Amino acid sequence: MPILRSLCSLLLLPPLLLLHACGHSEADSAAGPAPTIEAFTVTPSTTNAGRTVQLNWTVTGATSLLILPGSINVSGQTGTSFVVPAGTTRLALQASNRGGTTTVPANLRAYDWSGTATTLNGTIGSGTGQVSGYSFGLFDRSGPLFAQAGGDIPADQLVLLASATKLPSVMAILTMVDRGEIALDTPVGQYLALDPSFDWPTDKGLITMRMLLAHTSGLPGLDDPAQPACITDETSVSLRECAQRIARVDLASAPGTAFNYGGIDFQIAGYVATLIANQNWQDFFQARLAGPLGLTRFTYGDPATVINPRIAGGGASIASEYGEFLRLLLNDGVYNGNRVLSSAMVTQVLTDQTVGLRTIYSPFPFGRRIDYPGYGFGVFLTAPRKHPGSNGPEWSDPGLFGTMPWIDLALGYGAVLLLQADIVNGTETGLDIWDELRPGIITQLTLPAS
Repeated sequence: MPILRSLCSLLLLPPLLLLHACGHSEADSAAGPAPTIEAFTVTPSTTNAGRTVQLNWTVTGATSLLILPGSINVSGQTGTSFVVPAGTTRLALQASNRGGTTTVPANLRAYDWSGTATTLNGTIGSGTGQVSGYSFGLFDRSGPLFAQAGGDIPADQLVLLASATKLPSVMAILTMVDRGEIALDTPVGQYLALDPSFDWPTDKGLITMRMLLAHTSGLPGLDDPAQPACITDETSVSLRECAQRIARVDLASAPGTAFNYGGIDFQIAGYVATLIANQNWQDFFQARLAGPLGLTRFTYGDPATVINPRIAGGGASIASEYGEFLRLLLNDGVYNGNRVLSSAMVTQVLTDQTVGLRTIYSPFPFGRRIDYPGYGFGVFLTAPRKHPGSNGPEWSDPGLFGTMPWIDLALGYGAVLLLQADIVNGTETGLDIWDELRPGIITQLTLPAS
């Protein structure tokens, strides 16, 4: 007569993931005991449909093993197999011998991005806070999770990034630190001296690359009328000439004493990079970042005509390619197994460089500045209360037309929302849509498998 035996266990799976697995066995006492399944795990137990997941098991006394559903034959008392789920499913390992059969289930949950799609579709229109089009991409460390475009922005259309250009520019420049070509805390005047005719006034002698990338150099910010007009002239003035004009403006504060968000710091930083690399900015960026990431669409403009590319605001991209910058950060500077940026430089990007400094200018609407209290290299730190359900930190690089790229280090995801909203309300529109999208994304990434 068969004997029913209960096998229930609570398994701890990395990283900090609990999988409840209960099974039963039916054994013929005359033939000996049925197999014992000590462990059956699914890693990860929450994932995107269509992604490969790993099954691991430890079994004693089995002569045959099946993965259910599908009755997939596997072997090995301790073994590994891989499956590609089409959606949420309940898997099981079935172990058999002459004495009977033991079955242990495990749940596998596929993310459901239908709520995100609905939120995005609701942004299209002519009402307050709505836009004529968008392109959106959601990513984790492994690759794309979800993508959607709507309205008058197809997924393959280049979208002007405005200030969301800063993060890619920063990462390209930081490759020079990794190679020992520049140092973050060396006065940039030492590098500008490579151009003997370039005039770098003594009042700017303490400015470093760290200060330029963090907008703490003392140079005028975005709302300062002292900012040279060449910053928006990409075709009739060279990058060198614009940098020279910037060098001659009066400082708005002593170097290293205040945060003053703008673009002219990056124009100086970009000229330093091209001077040392002996390349125009577009070729430099291609060699240092776009090439290693396999990007073919991201652009600062044709170098034949754009001779003064806006290092802080002149980029254009599609969502899928911008996502690769975010994945590079999420993977600590490694892309598809290749080191592109050192871990130390990723840490610098994602470290608040403005602690203890006063703020002269921030790009956020006045009532929302408290939501973004810190700045790294090219990215703002989000206040923790903005992302309940995640420990963060969360970093972003918003653009004037509403483009919003962000990453969440605790949950290991990044997203980019490309918009072409109006200049007056673009940033606030992008922030509002981001606030609508965030809760649903966090919910999907934190729901348990069962």
